[in-house]
Amino acid sequence: MDIDPRTNVVVFQLRRGRGRQLVGRVPTLAEDGVRLAWENVGLEHKAQARHVVALHSEWEPTPADAAFIAATFPGATVTHHFLRPDADGWDGALAAAGIVLRAELRPVLWSASSPLAGQLVDLPHWPVAAGRLHLALAVVTPSSMYHVTHEQLGDQSFDALMAATCLGLTSELSVDSQEDGLWTVHGRALAAVACLPDFYRRFAELTGAKHLVVGLPSADDIHVAVAGSPAAAVIEQTVLGSESPDRELVPCVLAVEGDRVEVLGERERA
Repeated sequence: MDIDPRTNVVVFQLRRGRGRQLVGRVPTLAEDGVRLAWENVGLEHKAQARHVVALHSEWEPTPADAAFIAATFPGATVTHHFLRPDADGWDGALAAAGIVLRAELRPVLWSASSPLAGQLVDLPHWPVAAGRLHLALAVVTPSSMYHVTHEQLGDQSFDALMAATCLGLTSELSVDSQEDGLWTVHGRALAAVACLPDFYRRFAELTGAKHLVVGLPSADDIHVAVAGSPAAAVIEQTVLGSESPDRELVPCVLAVEGDRVEVLGERERA
């Protein structure tokens, strides 16, 4: 998904290469946007149409693209997010989609050691933990995540957009469990919240401690314990043994005190 609803994001899921996705961006109003997206990313990555097992277009495919999909990717699962309106309904549809996109913006945590870290050159971001981590923005849905680039940001202030996106995120968190001094929180692309000052203030109050250890075994899980406690050792074991694939975030253990975030350790690259 793109933060500009006038751009349609098309994702091609490939059979070969576990979890591999090719992402194309085309004008939303294009009658043959899916075809154009496939021509661009398929050629760039030397992909073959017979390896596409699923396709997601943020905007409903046009009849022309539906015919192209059926002929080019027979048997592929096809999904979309927004319905394509009648010709005179685009102003309202684009405005409504823009509201949805803004609501789905989330901070995303990147590790400097991530195999994908080279993509950060295209993304506005804040350094965290002496540059070992970075906070960027993405549009996050239950089934997809697309990062906000400098080009997409345009004249908007990244600092203002990030601040507005993070406002109130910590207060919305619900603790999944608390047992033997170990607090756990789970949610889609949640890990970045652990680096926000409000997160520290909330858990310092809950734990009654100033020095916290935070484990991020995946982008969707946060574990919190008091530094030096038996639960902190459990966090380290959980992170180092995590089977989460290395993507934006490499599983890691953080020391958090006030506004200071330090990386204590990372799981070795999977």
